Amino acid sequence: QSEQSASAGCLVYASVSLAREVGLTAPVSVQVPVVHRDADPVQGDVSRPLAAVPAVSLTLDQTAIMLPADVPLDQPVRVTLRSGATRAQSVRVALTLPRGLAADSAARTARLDSLGSAQLEFRVRGRLAPGAHELRAAAESGGERFAAGYLPIDYDHIRPQRMYRDAALAIRAVDVRIPRGLRVAYVAGVGDNSAPALQALGVDLTVLEPQRLATADLARFTTLVVGPRAYEAVPELRAANARLLAWVRAGGTMVVQYGQGEMQSPGVMPYPITLDRRAQRVSVEEAPVTVVDAASPLLAAPNRITAADFAGWVQDRTLYMPKTFDPRYAAPLETHDPGEPANRGAILAAPYGRGTYVYTTLAFFRQLPNGVPGAARLFVNLLAAGTGGGRP
Repeated sequence: QSEQSASAGCLVYASVSLAREVGLTAPVSVQVPVVHRDADPVQGDVSRPLAAVPAVSLTLDQTAIMLPADVPLDQPVRVTLRSGATRAQSVRVALTLPRGLAADSAARTARLDSLGSAQLEFRVRGRLAPGAHELRAAAESGGERFAAGYLPIDYDHIRPQRMYRDAALAIRAVDVRIPRGLRVAYVAGVGDNSAPALQALGVDLTVLEPQRLATADLARFTTLVVGPRAYEAVPELRAANARLLAWVRAGGTMVVQYGQGEMQSPGVMPYPITLDRRAQRVSVEEAPVTVVDAASPLLAAPNRITAADFAGWVQDRTLYMPKTFDPRYAAPLETHDPGEPANRGAILAAPYGRGTYVYTTLAFFRQLPNGVPGAARLFVNLLAAGTGGGRP
């Protein structure tokens, strides 16, 4: 027999009946998982459950993406096929597209060898209206239809699993304006997947490897972004910080995402902040965000930010907000968890020489990969600070 599980796939069980002949007073039937046993030279006797897999499984290279709305799009869609059959087979793959998009081919066909894999690529073009959309892939082989795939999860401390999911791509089309000439250098932080999300949105972005910070030609960029907790995790960033601040003084825009105690160290930020020993954060996703400076250029251009842009945020609003900050920083937003005092440390921005320095504790690293449109619109405003929409 087999038992379907969303997390483990289709585990195989054997039914065993024990009768009176083995000393039981009545027949008993039990089910036990079928396992494969192996002798590993390091781990010793290893038992792994046997799981059935479909003859064809398919996955997309992404499960969610954020794209600009109402602009021409040209996106690759890659479909990976995996065979669970012990024979070669021909597989036909087609996409189901949201209104406004068309693929360069109605379907593509691939040959799958026994227990092999293959990849197909479609080009998808068109325009999307603002909002949520979905793209799906499905395969046909031997008269059967397949529309899901799995991700193998195999670690020593847990039973091997296969996480099944539909071959679907969630698309969030965002009404966002990105200034012409915006060129961004991005230094990744801890657990930071924001750069690909910004690139998909249309931002001209280059990921800057830490070892290049001391010598990179920063004049090529209008904006430098530092990811969350990067000052804690990237020693090359700390070593190059004086150079980066000098670049800001000469006219650049620097956007730094939240850090912890290291942000209080002299010379890290242009003007000082202090943090409470008890981390001040906003963990209620629906916590109100109040605009206390409606005239702030950070909230006006290139995207007009309203209360609607703070809807649908996930997991956190902010992390490690400063307790106090230098009065030279403008702080246009105020937020707090229920029962906590108001805090204006979500965005701090100040002119610095001929440039602009922005420090934000908003959890963009959670919102951007999850396709939260308001967070994307606001982050683009921070990227453009001092580049044409006015200085804070």
